Amino acid sequence: MFPLIALPVVGFLIGLLIITLGGGGGAVYVGILNVVFHIPPVIAASTSLATMIPTTAMGAFSHWKAGNANIRLGFCLLGGGVLGAVIGSACSGVLPESVYDKIAGLAIVGISIQMLAQILRRNHRRSYVAPHASASPSTPWRFIQAEAYSVFGGVLSGLIGISGSPAIVGGLSVLNCDVREIAGTSVFVVLGVAITGFLMHLHLGTIHWSLVGLFLPGTLLGAFLGPVMLQWIPPAGREKVLRPVFVVLMIGTGMALAFK
Repeated sequence: MFPLIALPVVGFLIGLLIITLGGGGGAVYVGILNVVFHIPPVIAASTSLATMIPTTAMGAFSHWKAGNANIRLGFCLLGGGVLGAVIGSACSGVLPESVYDKIAGLAIVGISIQMLAQILRRNHRRSYVAPHASASPSTPWRFIQAEAYSVFGGVLSGLIGISGSPAIVGGLSVLNCDVREIAGTSVFVVLGVAITGFLMHLHLGTIHWSLVGLFLPGTLLGAFLGPVMLQWIPPAGREKVLRPVFVVLMIGTGMALAFK
C-alpha cells in the first residue's frame, strides 16, 4: 500500500492527463484509490466526484467561452444525468463491496475499450469538424435515446464515481451534434452530474475530507498546467502515444479492481 501522502502527486498526474487528453478521469481516480491505496469503493467514488468538480468546471468554462457548449441542450440532457446520479448514489452504500468492485472494474474496462475503439477509428479516417449544426433531434425517439444515455451516465457517476462522459457523448452523438458541440456540451453535463453525485454522497456521509484535501491541490495544479503543456506536445504524439498509454492504464486498473 502506498502512503496517502503520495496522493497529491497522483492527483497532479491525473489532472494533467485529464486536461491534456480528456475523459476517463473518474475511472482513473476510482481505480487508483481502490487498487493502489486500498480505499473502500464508496469512499473512492465520493472522493472522485469531489475532485472531478473543479476540473470539469474549468473545462466547461473554457468551452463556454469558446462557444462550443449548447447550454439549452445541455440542460435537457442534464435532467436525465441528475436522475441517474441520484439513483446511483442512493444505491452506492447498498451493494456488497465485492459486487461493487466488480461493477466498478468492469465499467472502467468497458469505457476503456470504447475509448480504444475511438482511437482506432481516428487512425483510419480524419475527423470532420463542421460548422455548428443544429442539435435538435430529428425524431422524438432520438431524444428519448439521448436521455437514456444520460441517465446511464449519471448512474455510473453516482454509483461508481466515474464521469459517465462516454455515455453522455453517446447521447449527444445520437442527436447529430458536431464534434465541437459534443466536446463542450458533454463537459457541461458531466459537471452538473458530478455536483449532484457529490451532494448525494455528502448527504449519505460518505465523503472522506482528508482524502479530498490530499487529492484536490495536485489535481487543480495539473489541470492548470495541462493547457500550457499541451502546447509543447504535437497532436500526433498525444494521439499515438499518450492517449493509448492512458487507455492501457485504465484497462489495467479496471481489471485489477474487477478481479482482485
